[in-house]
Amino acid sequence: MVRALSEAQRVLKAGGRLIDLRPTMRNRRVELELPSATLFIGEIDSSSSFADHLAANEALDEALAAGDLELEHETTFPYLSDLDTLADLRDFQAGLRRSVMPESIFARIAALTADDEDGALIRIRREMQITRYRRR
Repeated sequence: MVRALSEAQRVLKAGGRLIDLRPTMRNRRVELELPSATLFIGEIDSSSSFADHLAANEALDEALAAGDLELEHETTFPYLSDLDTLADLRDFQAGLRRSVMPESIFARIAALTADDEDGALIRIRREMQITRYRRR
């Protein structure tokens, strides 16, 4: 993000806009949606990526303080991934780069769905942040 910000500042004309879309620093939540309730199962630890987020925030803060960029709008929204089976969750886990999903999540879902896996939906809930800046 830090290099991308430098490149954006180089190519953006005055009045040009920069959109920053990235996950927040909150861990992803794993939930099990059953016909009768939605249960919190656990969290995927994303703390190994926090240093990158902090560096990006620092670079953006410097650009704002220098007057190069102006914050126009910022909001967060949920990004959901719905999975049907534990095998799908294993595939999701295999795609994680630096985040860690505890094995206890798999064990808990297996125990809760032992009688009826078809009636359950595994949901990964991630919070995203989108921010719009304008070049001065």
